[in-house]
Amino acid sequence: MADVLSQSEIDALLSSISSGGDTGVSDAGDPGSGSAKAYDFRTANRFNKEQIRTLNVIYDTFARLLSSYLSGTLRAMCTAEVTSVEELKYYEFVNALPSPIVLAITQMPPLAGSVLLEMSPSLSYAIISRLLGGQPEKENLSRNFTEIELVLLERVVRQFLPLFGESWEKVIGVSASLDRIETSPQFAQIVAMNETVAIITINVTLDETEGMFVVCLPHLALEPINQHLTTKYLYQSGFNENSEIQPAHEDIRLRLQSTPLEVTASFNNTLATVYDVLTLQKGDVLTLDHDIRDKVTLRVGHLPKFSAEIGVKENRYALKITDIIRKGDAEDD
Repeated sequence: MADVLSQSEIDALLSSISSGGDTGVSDAGDPGSGSAKAYDFRTANRFNKEQIRTLNVIYDTFARLLSSYLSGTLRAMCTAEVTSVEELKYYEFVNALPSPIVLAITQMPPLAGSVLLEMSPSLSYAIISRLLGGQPEKENLSRNFTEIELVLLERVVRQFLPLFGESWEKVIGVSASLDRIETSPQFAQIVAMNETVAIITINVTLDETEGMFVVCLPHLALEPINQHLTTKYLYQSGFNENSEIQPAHEDIRLRLQSTPLEVTASFNNTLATVYDVLTLQKGDVLTLDHDIRDKVTLRVGHLPKFSAEIGVKENRYALKITDIIRKGDAEDD
C-alpha cells in the first residue's frame, strides 16, 4: 500500500511549490520533457495478424503440393515446410538476395501487379542436377546459370505454377502464369523499393540438399482481395451447411476414379525383315499374323487387361470386351 503523507509533509510540499523550489518529484512522465519521439506512420504494419495467418495456411498447402510435385518429377525424396511469413520493405528483401539467383516474375490474377518467386542457388542447382541425372553441386554455387539450365528451370517453374491455384482455391480462384525469369535482382523490381511486401519462406530439402523457396507478395497485389484474407472466410468457403465432409480415403478413391488412362488395342505380332520395312511405300499392304476371328488384346497403359472382339457401332470401329485377363494369364503381365 502507498505511503500516506502527514499534514506537516503536505504543508511543506505546498510551500515548496509556491516558492518555486525543488519538490523532489521526477518529471519523466511529462510529455514536454523531451522523452517522446516522433512516430512515423509509414512504419506501421500493413498486414494484420489475420492476413498473416491466412497466408500461412495457404502456403502450408502449397508447400505440401510442391513437395509431392518435386518428389514425383525428380524421383527423389523431397520435403517442403513454411518456416516464416513476415512483413518487410521491398528494398530489405532485394538487398539480401545473392547474385546470380533464379527469380521468376509471375502474374496471378485477380492479384494486382506481379508476384516474385525466388529459388536459392543450392535448390536451383539441385533440381538441374536431378533433371540431368547427376549429383547436386556442393561448390561453386556463385557461377552464372547457362542458357540450357535456365530453360530447364523455366520449364519446372511453369509446371508447378498450377499448384498456386490449388493452394489459393479456398480463398479465391487464382490463375498463375510465368512472365519471365531473371537472375539479377536489379532486373526484377516489381514494386517501389519502399513498398511493403509479405515474404513467405519455404525450406525445401531435396535428398541431402537444402534450399529456400521464397514468395514475395506486394501489399498492393493483395489489396483487391483483402476482404478474403481472413481465416474465417478461409474455412467457411471450403464447405457449406449442406455439404458433407468426405473422409480422406473416399476423397482419394474419387480422385482415382476420375484419373484418365490410355487404353489401346493390339493385334498379334507380325514379323517383317528390315529390308521390307525400309522399302515400304504408300499403298503397300502388310499381311498381319492375326485371324479375323481372333480376339484383340486391350491394354490399360502398358498392361494387358481385356480380350475383345472387333466390330462396328454407329459407323465407327468398336471393341466388345469378352474376357478379363487376370494376373498371370498374359505372358508379358
